[in-house]
Amino acid sequence: MRRAFIAAASATLFCSSAAAQPRIDYSKLDIKTTDLGHGVYLLGWQGGDSLILVGDDGVLLVDTSVEQMGDKIKAAIAKVSSKPIELVINTHAHADHFGANEALAQGGAVIVGHVNLRERMAKGQHIAAFNQTIPPSPPAALPTITYAESMTLHFDGETIQLLHPHNAHTDSDTLVHFERANVIHASGTFGGDGSYPFFDMSSGGSLAGMIDAEEKMLSLADENTRIQADEGDPASTASLRACHDALVTIRGRVQKLIDEGKSEDEAVAAKPTLDLDARFVRPGGFLTGDAFTRMAYQSLKGGANALSAR
Repeated sequence: MRRAFIAAASATLFCSSAAAQPRIDYSKLDIKTTDLGHGVYLLGWQGGDSLILVGDDGVLLVDTSVEQMGDKIKAAIAKVSSKPIELVINTHAHADHFGANEALAQGGAVIVGHVNLRERMAKGQHIAAFNQTIPPSPPAALPTITYAESMTLHFDGETIQLLHPHNAHTDSDTLVHFERANVIHASGTFGGDGSYPFFDMSSGGSLAGMIDAEEKMLSLADENTRIQADEGDPASTASLRACHDALVTIRGRVQKLIDEGKSEDEAVAAKPTLDLDARFVRPGGFLTGDAFTRMAYQSLKGGANALSAR
């Protein structure tokens, strides 16, 4: 969810102001289409992505981005398929993943998502880390098909497994596994190459849940699987494994500091991520080692929104 939500960052986590964050001019964004094989394509642009599956049954779309990207996504799809968009899967309840839902539903697409995603969209929510309030979605934008733990879709000759990791990036995540194409969309549970992943505690996310989600993906993957984060190019299973191992290491180090009675500021000052930052801090990104330490500390301390992954 990093892209559209970096409009305002809270002092609690990131100590930066809204004025310091650039607005996105969606009219200037171009979509790059990458063929991942077996009818699966990545639609990528600066700061975001969607996946599509195309074939005789029509088009299945994973994530609709923000409202302003809806027409561009439809135009990009039209370049590889003349078929209508039949199914939409929303991977989690951040607005840059469901913003164009209403327009696509009005065009006949059926929307699928986790039951918590529908509930959060219907009620609206506040993203504390970015001080952003997302208003309730119109009824036409809501998923009409929901699931609780897992769901299997058969579409265009592909088997698509939808799996819900508990309290990971949010409490509404869906991992999307294209079995034949050997591609997994990670929702927001993996930062891709060169980035710590963000977990949104105000939306039910947790460090423990992120680790569990990555373990779930590793159990599905082989060495040739492409792992798609919510922005950027597909990453390898090796990159996912390295991220998982880093999270486990950080969890152990921060928990040790907590057990020693260290305050949050003292834990940050101890620099428990220092040897990992060179690989997992993206230049110019908001998730510095200190910011990730604060997130880990708050989650492990069991704050109001640091929900159990069980």
